[in-house]
Amino acid sequence: MNLIQRFFNGFKTYSQLIAFELNREEFTYDRFSALVNGSRLLLESQPDFFPQQPVGVFCNEKAETYAAVFAIWFSGGIFVPLNPALPPSVNNELIRKYNLQLVISPGEAPAGVNKEDVKILQTAQITSDRSLPVYDWNPEHTVYILTTSGSTGTPKSVPISLKNLEAFVEGFLELYPELSPDDNFLQTYDLTADAAFTGYLIPFLLGATVFTVPPGAFKPFAVAKVLSEKPISWVQVTPSLLACLHPFFHSFNLPGIRHFHFGGEALPADLAEEWRQHVPNAEISNVYGPTETTVTATIYKCMPGEKLKARRNIVSIGKPLKKVKVFIQKDPGSDEGELLIAGDQVMKSYLFSTIQSFREVSDDAVVYYPTGDFVEMDKECYLYYLGRRDEQVKISGYRVDLIEVENQIRRLLPQVGNVAAVAVERSAGVFQLVAFVENYSGSGKEITDQMRHVFPAYKIPEKIVGVFNFPISTSGKTDKKTLVRNYLKSLE
Repeated sequence: MNLIQRFFNGFKTYSQLIAFELNREEFTYDRFSALVNGSRLLLESQPDFFPQQPVGVFCNEKAETYAAVFAIWFSGGIFVPLNPALPPSVNNELIRKYNLQLVISPGEAPAGVNKEDVKILQTAQITSDRSLPVYDWNPEHTVYILTTSGSTGTPKSVPISLKNLEAFVEGFLELYPELSPDDNFLQTYDLTADAAFTGYLIPFLLGATVFTVPPGAFKPFAVAKVLSEKPISWVQVTPSLLACLHPFFHSFNLPGIRHFHFGGEALPADLAEEWRQHVPNAEISNVYGPTETTVTATIYKCMPGEKLKARRNIVSIGKPLKKVKVFIQKDPGSDEGELLIAGDQVMKSYLFSTIQSFREVSDDAVVYYPTGDFVEMDKECYLYYLGRRDEQVKISGYRVDLIEVENQIRRLLPQVGNVAAVAVERSAGVFQLVAFVENYSGSGKEITDQMRHVFPAYKIPEKIVGVFNFPISTSGKTDKKTLVRNYLKSLE
């Protein structure tokens, strides 16, 4: 039985259990299935719909959005998430790029969508008791397509197959056999990010309950409110989101949380260690995985009472999941190198690209995906993230590790929230090292004076900029591009 069929059967098995609490409204699996059926009947009634057709979804935080995903999958379609908060030109380009003939809109379609090119299917409150047989999936069929943010400057289209997704789910559940229908998951990620899949695919497979973050509010505070008011047992957030709450840690006491996961960014060990005091019964997990490797490729688990494994103040990213293989392509004379990933979770190729980012390693002839991330491994085979290629920059001809700079500022200012070190190009080929510090109002001189005791001059920021609240991207990470853009505007 494939994964899609398991979801289809599970919704019937768990019909009377609570699937969702969304905006203070509860949805049983039976009620959720009615939304899925309604969206599916509408989709399949379209004369231009066919299996393995990409179908867009404007991902609002509504039950109908989640229902649309399963309606597409039960019908054999490919889920393509669209962010209604993005400029219309961006969504119109994605609609054109993926040749989307049909787009599901759980609410009012965002303004500016070119409706001459696409048919919008409104699914708000559309339900049905009629359940059609589920589509007969092939493991190689594509289940979703995500558009990466494009760290190289060029966004890429990542198709993930049913085989890829099944490998991730199998590997994840093997590490967490204790999860059950009694668990309450908090889904914190934007629904256009693959990290959101862990927050609802895993619980839906188990018959557990998903709590969502109310839209519209400042997300860190909204997450804090749900954690304080609801019986959450499992949650995953970005380190940036938790750092925003750092000044308020003293007000949290959450003994009911059993699983607190981090992902999306390097996890500062001092931040995680301090937070552990407020979730005393939770295992702390740090997950890692590029979009191309299906949600999560490696996981580090630290149980209550255990010491966090960390190097350079960054928590380990752990070991690969069951069907993931890793290889470190080391630099000559070094113990560190670029992390390469292979296995059933890795996509086959990018869409619409003649350049495919794969590399064959001479020792075993396995084709690997090169992540662009530098790591090292300890004697117990735990991996440690050291930074990306684009986080190791040249300042005045010297290589500077931005994570190292950020860690030093955190040590000097433990009371602040997020810290982001960035190489800002002030003129062609000339870079300035700038550090942005959340909730900081000083001049920066006291920080740079102290840094001179431990760092050479080229590692000391030329400018330290205080920011009231860091901009957060839709994936929950610190938006460094916006920080730099705002900084450059202030200099004009």
